[in-house]
Formats: sequence, structure tokens, C-alpha cells
Amino acid sequence: MNKISDRIEGIFAHAVAMEQSGRLKSTIYCIENEIFIMNSDNTLLLRFLLRRTETPFAHPVSFRANDYDSKSFYEKDGKIIFVTETEGFTRTKSCSTPGDTPTDVKALWDTFDKLTTNKISFKRDILSLLDASLSHVEISAPNKSLSLVQRNIYSGSIIEVRRKKEEGLGSLVDVDDISEEFGPVGLRTDDFASLFTFIDILNMHFGDAGYCYIKSIDPKLNMEGIIAKCLYDELGSVEVVKKERPKRPEKQEEVTTTKRRCR
Repeated sequence: MNKISDRIEGIFAHAVAMEQSGRLKSTIYCIENEIFIMNSDNTLLLRFLLRRTETPFAHPVSFRANDYDSKSFYEKDGKIIFVTETEGFTRTKSCSTPGDTPTDVKALWDTFDKLTTNKISFKRDILSLLDASLSHVEISAPNKSLSLVQRNIYSGSIIEVRRKKEEGLGSLVDVDDISEEFGPVGLRTDDFASLFTFIDILNMHFGDAGYCYIKSIDPKLNMEGIIAKCLYDELGSVEVVKKERPKRPEKQEEVTTTKRRCR
């Protein structure tokens, strides 16, 4: 039986809140001192480390975030069982487990490198400048100056947010270290916004890989993550760049692309 701390329960509760437009639900994977959260179309993977004072998970366990029901739970015969004790009664909730195992997801996480280039600290209030109804946001740094662009591929309208060199974006973004021009990097607006479910400030690193590396400013949260880059064509389809299951003989990374419809 696993019994979790209030902090871990808060992580699980935030995972439920990450559901995007009622479509993209999250799955939680727990193994030893790590918690992984992955959205349903595998474009966002987050990892949380337990504190030294928190008890590691005795056995790997996984469940869909919206099935979470109690701080006490265990896995048996392919089912996740949540247990709630009340006065004179024991209530249990039994749910099916996802196809991937915590071991699978941990192995997938280990194939990614932690990027260190082009670090930008985004603050939650940056979302006030974006349109949640537009499917993606393009982040770039022409001339090492930050730019965010959203496009309506049907009407042709464009939202563009640029950093003023003399003023910056103040309370919205800290441009810590743009060492070189990059982009445009396309990210799903829902994926980008969901990161701020957990925190107010987030470091993001941009590079040549098919993903961006993210890390919490708050060391107490111990959160890191990978968010997939997206490529959009004029017809509105999106290619989500996804890592293959772990096969990395040296330091080479192999990616595959799957086409999805932009919504």
C-alpha cells in the first residue's frame, strides 16, 4: 500500500488540472523516488523527484490522473485500487492501468539530454498576451531578441509579441541567456499553458533537438520536463516530433514524426 504526502497529492491534483480543453488527459507513473506525468498524445513529459523525507514508492504504479481518488492506493492484477477509510467503512475504487509501465516511461525519459542553451524564464502572466483559442505559439530569437507569434491559419490574422530591447518584457519574461538565434519553435498553446498549472515561473531551454527542456525555478518542486516541438504547414496539419523508445547506441537521437490535425 502506498500512502503519499500532501505535496505529492498536490502534484497529482495538478495533473488532473492539466487536462487540455477536455481532450488531452494526463497519466501518472510512479517508480521509486520519481513521478512522471505524460499527456495523452505524448507531447509533454514531466518528472518530479521525491524529497529525502518522502517515502519512495515500494512498487511501480501508474494510473490515469482523472481516476485519482485517495492518498492510499496499490496496484493488483493490472488494476489500481484507491482506498479511503471512513468511520466504520472502507471504500475502494478500482480502475484499469495504462498500457505503458513506469519502467517504460522512465526509460523513455533517460533517452533525453538536458539542454543548457538559450535559457529563457517565462512567467505565468505571459499567457495574458496569448490567445488560448489559437492552437500553437511560435517562439524565436531573431537577432537574439525574443519573439512570440500566434497564427490563425483560417483567417490569416497574426498575434505577435516582441521584446523591447530597451525595456524587456518586465514581469512577463526574463531573457537569461540567448547565446544564439533560434526558431521559430512551434509549441502547442495548450501544452505551453499547462506548464503553469504547477508554477509561476519556468525556465525553458531551446536548441536543435526535436524538443525543448524545461525546469522549475523553485528547487523545492524538483520538476523537469520535455515538451515536443511542432511543425505546421499551410493546411493546418501538425507534425509532432516524438522520441522513439530507447535505442541510443551512442549520443545520437532518433526521432519519428506522426501527422495530426491542428485544432
